[in-house]
Amino acid sequence: LHRANAQLRAQNERLDEFASIVGHDLRNPLNTLSISLELAERTGDEEHFERATRSVDRMEGLIDDLLALARQGESAGEPEPVSLAAVTDDARDTVETGDATVTVTEDLTVRADRSRLRQLLENLLRNAVEHGSTSPRSHTPEDAVEHGSPNSRGEIPEHPIQYAGTVTITVGAIDDRGFYVADDGPGIPDDERGQIFETGYSTAGSGSGIGLAIVKRIVDAHDWEITVTDSETGGARFEITAVETVDADGPRGVSHSASPGSDESDKAHSG
Repeated sequence: LHRANAQLRAQNERLDEFASIVGHDLRNPLNTLSISLELAERTGDEEHFERATRSVDRMEGLIDDLLALARQGESAGEPEPVSLAAVTDDARDTVETGDATVTVTEDLTVRADRSRLRQLLENLLRNAVEHGSTSPRSHTPEDAVEHGSPNSRGEIPEHPIQYAGTVTITVGAIDDRGFYVADDGPGIPDDERGQIFETGYSTAGSGSGIGLAIVKRIVDAHDWEITVTDSETGGARFEITAVETVDADGPRGVSHSASPGSDESDKAHSG
């Protein structure tokens, strides 16, 4: 009975999450779309059509995120030995990285659900690219996490975002305990780090606040642990530990005693 009640509470919490996102995040671009089309009909100005197109793109992205969140089960699929470098390459191929540089400093074979590990990496890469130093909005730590606050989530920028500069993203091993994804963006403030994995939580801009929630669910499904700290360059560094790794002699032990920032040896050889 206790377990059934816990499952029911979890389902109700997920429904509340979806209702919040649909009610707020989707409504904003829908309103923008409606207004833009009305203005376009009156004036024929191409700018209003462009804004309408951005609203549609925004809604498509939110729907994709919601579907991904809905598909996240409580347990991962059958784990298999997976190359971190290979899955990072796969993830990079499906993320709009722009001028960003993605480097794997050291390959590592981990036991994981390959598909969900790829999704985890896709979301971390996307977060770094969209909210790291490539974005003109990302000049302060408050801009490093999932653009979109309770007052601004889902709103369409006045002008399309033009990326400037580059962000460097590093993926590597943490001894035999797991792996990290780090960037050289503005970093994440200490007082934000306890909230960034909450569904819908964002700081500023136009993101959904869903990507890092998906990351957390994938971590939990594998019984891994995730922490966020500073990278060597002052950016954000996500550390995924308690991961079962594999070497030539077979599986290594799993440690749950990782401390954030314990491995700062980001000395790269390109992957």
